This record gives sequence, structure tokens and C-alpha cells, in this order.
Amino acid sequence: MNKKTMNITKTVGTIMAVGGAAAMIGSAMMNNNSTKKQIKKTANKTMKTINNVLDSIQGMM
Repeated sequence: MNKKTMNITKTVGTIMAVGGAAAMIGSAMMNNNSTKKQIKKTANKTMKTINNVLDSIQGMM
């Protein structure tokens, strides 16, 4: 049961992180002043943040 709960928690965390990343990237793309370089920079920041969040969740388990 405990293992099942951990898997569900990881899955929910991953889905939330991917959704947040998609929202940030989509927002940057909709901005008229954004350049490809800025979008790429934002995407890289987002991926690093997602990685840190998932590591934190995994560390708590």
C-alpha cells in the first residue's frame, strides 16, 4: 500500500510539473515581445525547476 501511494504521489507531482511547464512556455510564446532565445531560456529554467521539485518529492519519500 505504501509503495502504491508513493507511485501515485510521484505521478501527480510529475503531471503538475509538466502542466506548469506547458503553461509557462505557452505564455512565453503568446507574448509578442518574446524571442526564440528568451523562450529557450524560459524553457530551460522551467525544466530545472521541475527537476528540483521532483527531486524534493523523491527525497521526502
